[in-house]
Amino acid sequence: MSLQSNYDPNHAYEVLNAEGSADIILICEHASNHIPPEYNNLGLEKDFLTRHIAWDIGMSCLTRQLSARLDAPAIIATFSRLLIDPNREEDHAGLIPLTSDNTTIPGNQNLSRSEITKRKEIYYHGFHNRAQEMVSNRVRAGYVPLICGMHSFTPHMNGFSRPWPVAMLWNKDPRLAHALINSLTARGFNVGENQPYSGRDLFFTMNRHGDEHGLPHVTIEIRQDEVHEPEAIDKWTTILAEDLSFITQDSAVRTIKKY
Repeated sequence: MSLQSNYDPNHAYEVLNAEGSADIILICEHASNHIPPEYNNLGLEKDFLTRHIAWDIGMSCLTRQLSARLDAPAIIATFSRLLIDPNREEDHAGLIPLTSDNTTIPGNQNLSRSEITKRKEIYYHGFHNRAQEMVSNRVRAGYVPLICGMHSFTPHMNGFSRPWPVAMLWNKDPRLAHALINSLTARGFNVGENQPYSGRDLFFTMNRHGDEHGLPHVTIEIRQDEVHEPEAIDKWTTILAEDLSFITQDSAVRTIKKY
């Protein structure tokens, strides 16, 4: 995708397989570690942008492959979460992070109101407005798509080795999370539920694009050492494609549910 102007909201995202036939929409907010040139890597050395603080490692490739395998529409962000984090409420203190995993982000310190507004309009709203359009179009057409947030997490944090290779996050509606937990547990995986984060705390994207419509939704979290190599990404593409395809046939999951 060509990035010609930082002021075009289309630069906030890439849509994959827009006319895909599957009743599934994949949303990957942390797919990219890209910082537009004008921001000079936010004052960080380039090595920092390869770390988990800048993006969800492995998720761009996995989302692309899963979209193709399922014939499912997908949207991926084309900017780093360090610039602005799409999975935070607009007034969240960490929307534009000052630090991440004990790393200070120099280019995010003491920002002007105009700079904050600029990042919101171009990247944050640009991404979410397009995701909203994708979901709303499906709902208006009479479909009940599964809304899947695609994330990965670092294996170690704050001295703790995270034991789950995969986890499911949910907030109010556990239907899709529990369906995937059951299917993956049956495969022999140790599946975290609301681990290593809770969907009651970090769930903005799914709240907005899933819960507000009453659609079944989940944040899928995969440990980054599980999706670090092409063969591992192929493995998870196959597993998730099979399990999600099976779940789309479950009428108990695929209904509108309002709380």
